[in-house]
Amino acid sequence: MNYLLFIWAHARPAPDELAVLQRKVPAWVEEMDGRGVRLLGRELELPETAATVRVRDGETLVSDGPFTETKEFIAGFDLLECADQEEAIEVAATSPVSWFQTIEVRPFAETLTLGEQVSTFARSEDAAGTPYVLMAWVGGRPAQAFDEQAVGGEVQAWREDLETRGLLVLGNTLAGPDSATTVRVRAGETLRGDGPVTGRNEFVAAIDVVRCADRPQAIDLASAHPIARSHAIEVRPFYRE
Repeated sequence: MNYLLFIWAHARPAPDELAVLQRKVPAWVEEMDGRGVRLLGRELELPETAATVRVRDGETLVSDGPFTETKEFIAGFDLLECADQEEAIEVAATSPVSWFQTIEVRPFAETLTLGEQVSTFARSEDAAGTPYVLMAWVGGRPAQAFDEQAVGGEVQAWREDLETRGLLVLGNTLAGPDSATTVRVRAGETLRGDGPVTGRNEFVAAIDVVRCADRPQAIDLASAHPIARSHAIEVRPFYRE
């Protein structure tokens, strides 16, 4: 089963923290890749590079910045293939990132869709286009009537269209907020919490990674996302050296 480890940060790592991460993370990645539990992982650009997209009465509304205005922000993620959530939590707790940040463990609700470009994305080979994450945020009162089953079918058709066009790297719907577990390791002790970092009122309901020519194209894809009519899609590029 596939799990996503959202890495929540509150700022850039301090120099001493960065030194530890640069020293320890490569060995963790090698070990988890060797075990076959980690499929890939990428770092996102900082939240000021984000755009939040909504569609209201047929008009696309774009605002600068991430969907959430909290101190913490999603800094990246790792994609896992684990037997169950306990194994995914164990993997998260062994990550050096958990010593300084919070990791949110979320399962996918359905089989993860992997596009043809997933292997090059995993290797950070972005010559074919810039990768963007489209995060569907759900919470509060929807802007219009929200039939979950009907919208789910529309989202699947939207994703299949992206795959046909060669734009989809990976994506699918995540399990609900009650499935989330937060993991932090402090002084050698694993601290677990129930629910997503942002709480159950506002949370990421689906995640898609697309490869685009530029930011306007990524925003266009987000505006076509069926959830944008009722909630919001956060668009953010991945970090590129």
